[in-house]
Amino acid sequence: MRRKHLSPPFVLAILLFPNIVFCQVNIRQALLAQKIDAPEVARIDLRLQPPEASPKSVTLAVVYSLLLPGMGDLYADNFSTGKYFVMADAGLWLTYAGFRVQASWLKQDARSFALQHSSAMFAGKDDQFAVNLGNYSGVDAYNQAKLRNGEYDQLYDPYSTYAWGWDSDANRLAYKARRTRSDEVVRNSEFVLGALVLNRIVAALSAWRAAAVFNERLAAGEKWQMGVHVSGGLRGSPGIELTLRRTF
Repeated sequence: MRRKHLSPPFVLAILLFPNIVFCQVNIRQALLAQKIDAPEVARIDLRLQPPEASPKSVTLAVVYSLLLPGMGDLYADNFSTGKYFVMADAGLWLTYAGFRVQASWLKQDARSFALQHSSAMFAGKDDQFAVNLGNYSGVDAYNQAKLRNGEYDQLYDPYSTYAWGWDSDANRLAYKARRTRSDEVVRNSEFVLGALVLNRIVAALSAWRAAAVFNERLAAGEKWQMGVHVSGGLRGSPGIELTLRRTF
């Protein structure tokens, strides 16, 4: 059998291979010890630029907030403030509705009580009749008071649906208290309407300022730029860096 001999270059490569590996390890350790950064082997730079913004109309911002508080701030890119006007408006409308429903219940309860204890009829009558009903024991007592004061045009026909007579003075006072309470709740609802108007005025001023500030920043050249960087090198594994830059 014939024996094969290794060529000298191949033998030399086998002998030098451990030394080459050892030298590479030493070089890497030296670089790390001296904090010498190796050049990056890869780098991707993506810049995301939002579309150019257009100026905001101050008039539109004010009109939006007068119609629905907070919408002007939303239009002017300031909903972080506008959301409070929206919540306030919703809360005020709910409060107003609650007052009106309560007033209606109290009014109906008072009239039902008056019908039961004085036979009073409210159909076709104005609010003044309901007031007079609680102040006088009956239509005769009412007419006598008007005659003494010379207010002849305010007399009621005792034989018509304007006639009434309370079965007791305590029940008359109970009706009067219920009717008065109903009127108080109605007045409270009117205060809420005033608060709704005030909320719109304040929201409109806020929207006007927000639109003006937005336009000032736009005129000054303020921009936002987002950057994404992907890089890697000898020292560590690849990494991703996200940056957000604001320029003027």
